[in-house]
Amino acid sequence: MDKIYLGIATAFFLGGFVYSIIALRSGRFRVSGLNLAAMLAGLVFQTLFLGERGRVHHACPVTTGVEMLVFIAWAMVIIYLLLGPTYRLSLLGVFTSPLVFFFQIAALLSPFDRDAAIAAAAEKGPLDAVLEAHIALALIAYGAFAMAFIAGIMFLVQDHYLKKGKLNGLFYHLPPIRNLSRALVLLIVVGFVLLSGAIGSAYAIEGAAGTAKLFIMHGMWFLYAALLGVQFTRGLPSAQFARFAILSFAVPMVSLYFVR
Repeated sequence: MDKIYLGIATAFFLGGFVYSIIALRSGRFRVSGLNLAAMLAGLVFQTLFLGERGRVHHACPVTTGVEMLVFIAWAMVIIYLLLGPTYRLSLLGVFTSPLVFFFQIAALLSPFDRDAAIAAAAEKGPLDAVLEAHIALALIAYGAFAMAFIAGIMFLVQDHYLKKGKLNGLFYHLPPIRNLSRALVLLIVVGFVLLSGAIGSAYAIEGAAGTAKLFIMHGMWFLYAALLGVQFTRGLPSAQFARFAILSFAVPMVSLYFVR
């Protein structure tokens, strides 16, 4: 059932994205209940997928890189649904859907040996609540950084239109550039706070201190701390902050290979 749940979720996200692109190309894009319904339905089936994998593993369903990608995509959708109405970022869903779709396609195409996973879960010890919290905090932080990556792209697109004076149909569907700038900073702050919690909880896990995984997470922490430190002390031009947010996201993505 897990693959079925994931396939249905992927179909909903793809459907919402295709609908939005068609509406944009026709010049009649507007905030629609269909977009929100597709995102909500996709989230429901993502949750069912993660719940099914969690029952198999008897733990947080992030035992493989693919499951981590789905968990990050799940966090991205939740953050989008919480952030969108506040900052009127309706078009953020159009930019978010391709990345979520890519993560989920990778999961759909990957092999999964259910019997082997059940056998491995039976051999493990009791559930470690601190470890589960550590993993969840870290991956939700990755989701926030992913949304900052998308918001940064949206900001640079709108900034380009403004500088070139090309105020076409897409421009008028983008959120106010000031709202985008505030949302971008907020997403980085949220991701940074969650990452700090993940690092703090790691020190309560036996054998975690001094590992390569924790070293990489510290590197990410210092990268985003430096970005926010400069932003709040000296201030960065919004376009420059957006570029740094986009480039910085490469670090969490590459680190997934090492923190599995």
